[in-house]
Amino acid sequence: MSFEQDSESSSGTLSRLERAILEYFAEGPSDREIAVRLGLSRRGISVIRRHAAAKLAVRIASAHPFQISEVVLGRSLDAPVL
Repeated sequence: MSFEQDSESSSGTLSRLERAILEYFAEGPSDREIAVRLGLSRRGISVIRRHAAAKLAVRIASAHPFQISEVVLGRSLDAPVL
């Protein structure tokens, strides 16, 4: 599977490459260090990481919309929106 095919997954599930990059990133190395490990460019790692983070954000928001509102926005759902 090529870099383009693997990173273009739009189904909302993480591709193998996205998952690998997030797992490496969670260990603490920089984009540059991850790029060296995977043989990709630093910019490519950064783009894939952002896409994966966006997929996860959508998944979290759609799975728990009420909790996200309270935790992230810091307000109750009953509170008026200003």
